[in-house]
Amino acid sequence: MRRRNFLSGLATTGAGMLGACQSNSGASEMALGMNPFQHGVASGDPLTDRVILWTRVTGRGATEVVWWIARNADGSEPVAGGSQWTESGRDFTVKVDAAGLQPDQSYFYGFKSGQWDSPVGRTRTLPVGDVSSVRMAVTSCANHPQGYFNGYRHIAGQDDLNVVLSLGDYLYEYRNGDYGDGRELTRVPEPNQEIITLQDYRQRHAQYKRDPDLQAAHQAHPWIVVWDDHESANNSWSGGAENHTPETEGSWAERKAVAIRAYYEWMPIREVPTGLYRSFRFGDLADLVMLDTRLEGRDQQGTREDLDTANDPSRSLLGPIQEARFLRHLQTLQEEGVRWKVVGQQVVFAPWTDGKSSFNPDSWEGYRASRRKVLEHIASNDIQDTVILSGDVHSAWGMEVPDDAGTRRAVEFVAPAISSPPLATNSPQLRALVEGAPKVAPHVKYANGDHNGYLLVELGRDSAEASWWFTGNRTQRNADAEKSKTLICETGTHQLS
Repeated sequence: MRRRNFLSGLATTGAGMLGACQSNSGASEMALGMNPFQHGVASGDPLTDRVILWTRVTGRGATEVVWWIARNADGSEPVAGGSQWTESGRDFTVKVDAAGLQPDQSYFYGFKSGQWDSPVGRTRTLPVGDVSSVRMAVTSCANHPQGYFNGYRHIAGQDDLNVVLSLGDYLYEYRNGDYGDGRELTRVPEPNQEIITLQDYRQRHAQYKRDPDLQAAHQAHPWIVVWDDHESANNSWSGGAENHTPETEGSWAERKAVAIRAYYEWMPIREVPTGLYRSFRFGDLADLVMLDTRLEGRDQQGTREDLDTANDPSRSLLGPIQEARFLRHLQTLQEEGVRWKVVGQQVVFAPWTDGKSSFNPDSWEGYRASRRKVLEHIASNDIQDTVILSGDVHSAWGMEVPDDAGTRRAVEFVAPAISSPPLATNSPQLRALVEGAPKVAPHVKYANGDHNGYLLVELGRDSAEASWWFTGNRTQRNADAEKSKTLICETGTHQLS
């Protein structure tokens, strides 16, 4: 099967299976005779010789699921396979670390339960050695009741992506009406309440995974994911959250623990002792390191005018262990001659304003000592060609990253929201902030707060290129997208053109 034909067929495979199952909550028992693979398939955390394969079966009691991975879509040239039991203790999800694969190869995979076959997914391992190019789609902020996931549908049709990066807010925790009303689009959150318990988080994950556009993007490419705040609660940090009230909602530690448990059950992520901190090497061309700027070591954020808190040298965004590991990793990459040091994380790194007036405290601007330490480490170790990828703010940004003296030390590309309301559409004040940022902060080379979509990053031997793809009206399902802007950073410059 030709690859383009396979990609275009994903919609038919996913949507046809979804049609009969759309009303099912995903947490209930399987109706007699219904295909149990209601939530599609996914792959993630690819390495040079292995990749995580994921699915979920809706059924009764413990279930044995057979898995396979092959060089072709019909499975006639298998390279690995086996079986795994799943049960209610892991919400009937299946996660396999399929090993014994070859570098930089495309594979097809699937699952079988009883008489039923899952949809067929496609995945890809990481390259080794002399690598000429890497392509990544970068996503953030997919709010189910606010609109359709058109960016995911367009990503499913993109040729030759190495990976899809999801930088957080893969789902939202609110009940209907608190942040979007899904009644008109038949996208009311399930359960229709703020999610707090393990069962709540599982059911919300199940609803998102039934979306045909999200399923198509998962089927087409391996994903590398990280959570932001809404996978647990709005404006969360290591010790609490703005959207958590202990007096009525119980212990934050318990809520955080069940949110993380459901996330690991439902996402194609390798579960390692370092949590979300992990890295992915694309030969000698690039290394992608993923950070948790939300739950592991973050101190509680301040307010938009609280400069004392933002400048407090004792406050941290990463925590001491993750920060030390990250800085050491950057230095190692420079010593080993890896060209692009790519950082995947949740919140915006570079400042938008003059640093004295109102600012975004839910970003590295609210933790300036942490940002200063990273930039000083980059400068003192002459670390070149650092690219920071961010999400969270429902807008598209391209920025050169200055240190306190104004010297450019990195570049940053920020992905717009898949379906959450674009930043500039929320108020005249936010529109003025976005439109005025390049005048106030000359290192801001592109700012757009009007569109939904995603970011495409292409790394080459001589340059890193970022293109923003906008998907139009989120209340109408479509697969169209328009390339809006492209910025290029040539190696050794930390400048955008």
